Amino acid sequence: MKILLKGSKIFDKYSSFHQQEVDVLIENGEITEIAKNISSKYDHSFEGCIVTSGLFDLNAHFTEPGSEHREDLYSGTKSASFSGFTDVCVIPNTEPVIESKSDVKFIKRGSANGVELHSIGAISEGCKGENLTEILDLQNAGAVAFSDGLNTIYNTELLLKALQYVQKFEGLIINHPKDIHLSQFAQMHEGKVSTILGMNGEPSISEEIAIKRDLDILSYAGGRLHFSQISTAKGVELIKKAKKDGLDVTCDVSIHQLIYTDSDLMDYDTNYKVDPPFRSEKDRKALLKGLETGVIDAIVSAHNPQDPESKDLEFDLSTAGICSLPSFMSDLLSLSASLDLEVLFDKVTNGPRGVLKFDPVKIEKGAKARLAIISLDKEWVFDASINPSRSINSPQFNKIMKGKCLAVINGEELIINS
Repeated sequence: MKILLKGSKIFDKYSSFHQQEVDVLIENGEITEIAKNISSKYDHSFEGCIVTSGLFDLNAHFTEPGSEHREDLYSGTKSASFSGFTDVCVIPNTEPVIESKSDVKFIKRGSANGVELHSIGAISEGCKGENLTEILDLQNAGAVAFSDGLNTIYNTELLLKALQYVQKFEGLIINHPKDIHLSQFAQMHEGKVSTILGMNGEPSISEEIAIKRDLDILSYAGGRLHFSQISTAKGVELIKKAKKDGLDVTCDVSIHQLIYTDSDLMDYDTNYKVDPPFRSEKDRKALLKGLETGVIDAIVSAHNPQDPESKDLEFDLSTAGICSLPSFMSDLLSLSASLDLEVLFDKVTNGPRGVLKFDPVKIEKGAKARLAIISLDKEWVFDASINPSRSINSPQFNKIMKGKCLAVINGEELIINS
């Protein structure tokens, strides 16, 4: 099969064609020619688009096994390719938890729709924070990192042992930083808005205390640590200093933390209820600055689909989470008013790959085609007729979106989005 990308602008800082408008010819899953005015017979063509390396997500919750009605692996990969992802790391909070070799292999076998799934193995049995899993077995089975996913590693001894254990194979520990006691009854960010709404708030120090604690343990134990979904200005500062001090630490931020703030909760819309909660405008700007300066290594979807029974409730009874994959590309492009597209695309392509120490994907002649083809201007409505996910818990649902992934190419797989 031949695919021709005509007059496309390349966004890949690892490519010698970065930010050039060229033609790209792909034959049988390989980039065979990059030049001006390529003349070729082809099976499929795309013209005047943006072309990037396939997007890579470090944090998505596909709820199979256990809650397939919210998202199964097939609908999850379909939602991912809809926004340009060719690789997705699946967090372990399924039922049962991803904590055995067979669990890891089950996730890997779920790769579909041009998306390769990577399993994040649980650090503790049942993600309960008590006993270590068989981490070496999980690593041998193909787990790319270790985390309790949605659950914070509150047990300091467990975190210490995990950091020491994974040094045998240069493994990565991922933690969602928050103090479980300070955040126990919180519904949103603690601040002026929570006071007006009369809701319990989670103070910023919940995240800051957890980051400080984990960095102290990392400094003592050694190893590699990644903070998932940071949300505060102080958190960015702490990680910046830790990197400067030479600690092997990385971090990511969810796409929705870059768009929304606690002010968006004024109507008590449960689709805005997330964990960590949306913070202040000051925090949002600090997160954008952290991306620009390189403190924050990646942007993640933090895709967390919920069913109506979990969302159509009073705010304090509803479950946190946003179905974010279907709108991810449009949301990402909307940030171009604040950050250069080069930065944005790097934080969702080779930035995440670098966190896992994967080789970068390059748009070069002879390379395997692992690409996302994007229209900056195409408008579409995010509604039930087009939604690839099984869930609709998104603030963007039924809204007009701008910018769309037209197709993904992963080797010989071409997935065209309707």
